[in-house]
Amino acid sequence: YSQNISKKSRRHHQTMQSHHFPRDKLYSQNISKIIHNHGLNGVISLLARRLARLVIKTAKTLTSKGVIRAASVTAGLFVLQALYVLVKTPRLSPPDKSGVNFPREGLSVSLQNEDRCRIEKGSADSAGKGSKTKWREFRLVLIGDSPVEGIGNSHHSVALSGRTAEAFAKLVCRSGREHDDRALKGKQYDSVRYWSYGKSGLTARGVNREMVPLLHRVVDDVVSSSNGDTAAENCFEKPIHAIVLLCGVNNVLDPRPTTFYRDVHSLIHSIKHHPKFGSIDKDTPLLILGLPDFTKLPFLPSWPMGWILGFRGRYIQHVLETVIQEVQQEEMIESGRIQTRMVRIPELNDVLGTIGYQRYESSSCSIDDANSESDGATESVLRKMQNPFKMKFCHPLLEYLGAVGLDQAKISSLGMQDFLSDDGFHPGRYGTIYCGNLIVDAYRKIMSNTL
Repeated sequence: YSQNISKKSRRHHQTMQSHHFPRDKLYSQNISKIIHNHGLNGVISLLARRLARLVIKTAKTLTSKGVIRAASVTAGLFVLQALYVLVKTPRLSPPDKSGVNFPREGLSVSLQNEDRCRIEKGSADSAGKGSKTKWREFRLVLIGDSPVEGIGNSHHSVALSGRTAEAFAKLVCRSGREHDDRALKGKQYDSVRYWSYGKSGLTARGVNREMVPLLHRVVDDVVSSSNGDTAAENCFEKPIHAIVLLCGVNNVLDPRPTTFYRDVHSLIHSIKHHPKFGSIDKDTPLLILGLPDFTKLPFLPSWPMGWILGFRGRYIQHVLETVIQEVQQEEMIESGRIQTRMVRIPELNDVLGTIGYQRYESSSCSIDDANSESDGATESVLRKMQNPFKMKFCHPLLEYLGAVGLDQAKISSLGMQDFLSDDGFHPGRYGTIYCGNLIVDAYRKIMSNTL
């Protein structure tokens, strides 16, 4: 019986070998015999099948072991780096009376001279509540997340809101002479009154839910105080002259980033349409600050956490730009003017540590020189550089930081840490000045295009 079984098994094995000869007899016969029996095409097909099997086997191995192992290691490193950042990053507090507790009457910034501003708490009379004085105020409202709240700054005067108000004061307030900018000629103000409503951790949906009602409350207060009052004539028939929006940074960490398009579109619509008065004003500029490059922030490890957050940040920035372009198209159809503009944050690493670049100037470069042209500082530089006989080296940041007493040598020695707070993320020191002037430059371009 055993001999019959062994014979059957041998015959079965020989039959299987005959059916799979090109695949199983490769190593038992030499190449010349294979070519003689099957030809060159048989050898090529045999090698092709062997190579395909090897590729499939390797792919399965990588998929089952290598890729999963690499993904597991990356996820583990990301979690460890996130814990490290949470432990090592200091928790900075905002200034007093920030966020929803910001003074309802706002803060006033007046121009003492061409280089210095004075910030004081607003009063009921100066805010226009029953005031009959011919005091012209430029009204500015900032809403958003932690930078608007002032995280990392000790006072509102040095936070992003205060620095932005100072930059607007140097642009729109009277300083003993009529302004040279044709976009602002005849619209000189005595002070800038600003409101800053922000809260740390808010996404675009959170800003729409918690901060936009405070913006509408400011509009209600201004409109109610201006009814039957001469203050309405002195504010050039606008309750709010400029709105600054910051959002999107916390959406980078949102587990549902695909909802950002719908959330930011609803946010912009809520800002522009007051529930009681219909629309705030079609001529009120809306300035939206872009997102920073997360891969260049010093508090984040470069890989994998910085790379992953940088990728998500670029996606959020792209969605934000897409929504703004759609809003601009709607504005062009309705009024023929663009009142919404993206304020992009340039890469500071490209200009920090540089000596400067050639610029046409007959005197020292300053922010006042940059504001002397209606097309903005960049267009002014390009236009003036056509004359090569009055060139001088000027640092790219000098027109923004020259007004705070920094010369070209000091600006060239600045580092990224000089533009950020102690946590390495929020704008601080010179970063708030830089962002504030970028916002004002975008406002100038909007006003120039509306003429």
